[in-house]
Formats: sequence, structure tokens, C-alpha cells
Amino acid sequence: MYALETPRLFIRPLAITDMEDIHRLHTDPLVVQSLFSGEPPSPQHTREKIELYVRDWRQNGFGFFGVILKGHCQAEREFVGRAGLRYFEDTADVEYGLCLFGHVAGRGIGPELGTAILRYAFEELGLERVVALIRPENERAVRAAEKIGFTHVEDRQYGDRVKGFYEVRPGPVRQRSQSGGPSRQAG
Repeated sequence: MYALETPRLFIRPLAITDMEDIHRLHTDPLVVQSLFSGEPPSPQHTREKIELYVRDWRQNGFGFFGVILKGHCQAEREFVGRAGLRYFEDTADVEYGLCLFGHVAGRGIGPELGTAILRYAFEELGLERVVALIRPENERAVRAAEKIGFTHVEDRQYGDRVKGFYEVRPGPVRQRSQSGGPSRQAG
């Protein structure tokens, strides 16, 4: 498993010990509105999700990362979200997902994080394409996805709602961090 690092972020695979942070994240008002249609998940639902995230790493060699905003010292580090890759439903497609606390939205963390994860997807995992599903009304997520190279392919019906289906393929990375990109650390 890999840990990734950018000038502002430390990005490492999620673990069961992240349960409390993930539940706080999943019950953040912006997250509840954006991802959970206004209905916060129960602690049991969060536990099932984190067990799935950990299992994905074991089974696939990739999954969701915990995102830590660096501070001047260890005590100032802050868990700000999760992001990563997973197989999309029952397909060979790999989906990118991102979930950040509302209080860090609008600070450029999404594009910085997405750039690091897409670089990992293409350079380390050798993927030929990554997809994303975004509700059209989630304009912030659409803009963030487009900043890191995703393009809208089509709208698709998923259950009772329509979601935009996006893709990105290897190529020049659009979002550059201050140091020219993320570094990786074997873990």
C-alpha cells in the first residue's frame, strides 16, 4: 500500500481505526447534503463502509485514502476527508470518489488531492481510464472534477436519480501542486 504526499496533504490508506473520523465526516452537514441526500448515516452504516474500504485495499491493492491536512507539527495535523479509487459496481471500471469536510471546501484541496490520486492511478496502477459519477446539482464536485481532467461523457439513470458519468484518461496532469506534484511513499 502507498501513502501519497503533496505540499499540504498526507494521503494514506484508510484503516478500521479511522472509524470515528469517517463517521464525523459522513455526518458533516455538507457531506450529508451532497452524498447522503439529506439523511445522515448511522454508526453501523459507517462501520460497514469503513470495513468495505479496508477490504478493497486488501483485495484490489487500491481503495480509499484518509486525507490529512499537514500542520507545522504532528499535533496540528487534521483529518479532512477521504478520497480514492474503487471498482465501479460490477464492472472493470475504476471509480474516483472524494468526500471532504465542509469547512475545508473551496481551499483547493480537492484538485490537489485528485491530482495526486489520478497520478497514482495512471503511473503506479497503470489504469487506462478512471470514471466518476456526480449528481448534476453538485456543482462544486463537477468543477473540481473538471479541474483535474475529467470530462462529461453522458447522464445516466441510477435508481431514482440522474448522475453525470465522467471519465479521465492518462495524459498531462492539469492541476499542478506547488512542488510540481505529489511524492509517494511505500507503505
